[in-house]
Amino acid sequence: MVSSVQSLTIESWTLFPFGILLIAARIISRRILLGSFKKLQIDDWLMLFVAVTFTGVIVSVNQVSHNLSNYLPPGAAEKFTPEEHDNAIYGSKFVMVLEEFMLANTWLCKACLLILYHQMTIGLKQNKLVKIVGGYCVFGYVLVQILYLGVWCRPIQQYWQVPVDNSQCASYYHHLITSAVFNITSDLMMIYIPLPILIKARLPLKRKIVLCGVFSLGILVILSAILNRYYNFTEPYGSLIYLNWYVGEAATSVFVANVPHLWPLLSRIFALGAFNSLRRTTGNSSGNGDSSGKGFYGKGSSTQKSSRTRPYDQHGYIRSESEERIASAGAGPGAGRTWPLPDSKDGAALEMGPLDNRSMGYTATAAGGNEKANEHRDGIVRTVQIRQYSNEA
Repeated sequence: MVSSVQSLTIESWTLFPFGILLIAARIISRRILLGSFKKLQIDDWLMLFVAVTFTGVIVSVNQVSHNLSNYLPPGAAEKFTPEEHDNAIYGSKFVMVLEEFMLANTWLCKACLLILYHQMTIGLKQNKLVKIVGGYCVFGYVLVQILYLGVWCRPIQQYWQVPVDNSQCASYYHHLITSAVFNITSDLMMIYIPLPILIKARLPLKRKIVLCGVFSLGILVILSAILNRYYNFTEPYGSLIYLNWYVGEAATSVFVANVPHLWPLLSRIFALGAFNSLRRTTGNSSGNGDSSGKGFYGKGSSTQKSSRTRPYDQHGYIRSESEERIASAGAGPGAGRTWPLPDSKDGAALEMGPLDNRSMGYTATAAGGNEKANEHRDGIVRTVQIRQYSNEA
């Protein structure tokens, strides 16, 4: 029969390569999307550091399971041999190291997701909520660290003293409560950010279900965190099951933070195409017999880059016609203004969309050709999404 230590070893080292491979897949996917590793964004670099913290969690969990600690029944430490005493001190130090790696892993994954949500909501009222949640996460992490290292157990050497004078230095009871409160509440806030946007978005039902499913994976992280604390508080001395949930929570956080970025890689491997309808929509626009593109841009030529060739923004995040519909709720002061096309002789104009106040570019809609506007009043107006990028980007 497999012991609890062997079971934990098998589980942790089985989940570890999946987590690391997922991080590597995310970086490769972003490389495909952005065109160069030099263009990786800050959340991508943070995810590389998550690979370090995730490794630290796995190593520390196994060290704790193979050694004693100062979390012992009353009077047990006095019966230790000198070798067992030293082993308990060594294991207690790794308990403290494990907790630090776990905190770093959890909050770095939150940071990566919040950066993604920030890019998704630029120009929307939800962007303010992202900043509020980000501030709450920073405050929570700093407070948890202050309490953990400077308040709950003093002096700090008590964390690896055998036996301890203060039970908090062995049970971590107060620390586990405060960290769980900030961890779970911030996760609940983060789930609230994308779901209302996706639910209200004018997207095909299947695509909406898929996106809502991806961004609802945070529920699994919350469940893992709750079970982690439950087994911490209810299991008797010597039980290692709480370590299984440390591994489960850390691995789930890594999975959830990376899954939203994998589509470019999956698309390349399985020839799935872009996960948006922009390319299909613009293609249909030109499928009416005018393949030259004059129906989009008017008779004159334009130097703007069409979204048909780049369905992503300068940050490497998907920008589709569907997302523009989502963003229409956050139209800025520039929405609705029109400018003539530079080369146009027939009065075709660019109407600035609600995203024109974004940095590094804008989205515009061009009513096609030399047809009169009143001819489209009751029909289908052919439009094209245009995004202009600065050469300094």
